[in-house]
Amino acid sequence: MQYREFGKTGWRVSEIGFGGARIGGLFAQDGGRATSLRTLAAALDAGINFYDTADMYAQGESEVLIGKAFRKVRDKVFIASKGGYYLQADKKLIQLLKPLAKPIVRALGLRRAPVPLSTARAISQDFSPAYVRKAAEASLRRLQSEYIDLYQLHSPPHETLTSTLFQDTLGTLAQLKAEGKIRHYGIALDLADDARHCLDLEGISSLQMPFGLLDMEASEGVFEDVSKRGLGIIARACFGGGALKASLSEVELQAIEPKWERVLSIRRIVEQHGRSPLEAALQFSLRERRIGVSILGMRTPAHVATNIQYYSSRPLSDEEFHKLLTHASATDAWPPSRHHV
Repeated sequence: MQYREFGKTGWRVSEIGFGGARIGGLFAQDGGRATSLRTLAAALDAGINFYDTADMYAQGESEVLIGKAFRKVRDKVFIASKGGYYLQADKKLIQLLKPLAKPIVRALGLRRAPVPLSTARAISQDFSPAYVRKAAEASLRRLQSEYIDLYQLHSPPHETLTSTLFQDTLGTLAQLKAEGKIRHYGIALDLADDARHCLDLEGISSLQMPFGLLDMEASEGVFEDVSKRGLGIIARACFGGGALKASLSEVELQAIEPKWERVLSIRRIVEQHGRSPLEAALQFSLRERRIGVSILGMRTPAHVATNIQYYSSRPLSDEEFHKLLTHASATDAWPPSRHHV
């Protein structure tokens, strides 16, 4: 595993990070908590030291699992969590009933259905200073840690980023940092274009944004502007939310991915060079040296092993890179990434 400087935080982080959205939850399969803990241990053994989670991932269970896994080696890992979403009253009741429902779900073999983006975006958000403090302190308890290495505001909309009240929220994050509860703070963005509105925000250490063969917007000057400010860059969705999986048929692609024609072009290119689309996608992200860490979702030890295999493959040749770059930017960049977590 190779490591990169993460902005001005003083940390060197693994080039690939662990995305915690897929561990825990009512519909967790493959052995539940025990498998999640083995997965986290396998990631650490592979040299991964960056773990990205959020209070909304499995309604907090992702944080609980990460906290449990690294309680005794806390200084060896960089934990980045996020806050800003919240559960409504009816969903809080469901959360309380989850422990009773889990055995039934597993016995019946039920699995989570994909959540439409429109539904995901209907979840309530609150970026008021009082709520952000409450959320950060709740995350600390679930993580069983005295501090969070990086606390990120989770997908604030454009109007929030550009509001005068947002400065009060940043002030609260600065207070939490002064109290030692968080060591750094940043913003996880839905759109790379919003990064430009964050460049002059006081105190932030990082920006997270989508980037990959299906999300090229960040390469259009955004990375350069962000890196000039000394901010750490976290890239996500390099696998296109699963749209780059070779197992998907053309019909399935058309149903889930507006850029399905681009995916087919990518498949043709990588096949000529003896690669899988996912391997090429990760190597494409790794080639952007201004990225501090590319986070990948992992649910089982097998996922860790496969991602390490992609990571350890040969870097893209100049020919491969320019072919992929041309086809990845050949069509209109809209719509933006649909794969935020």
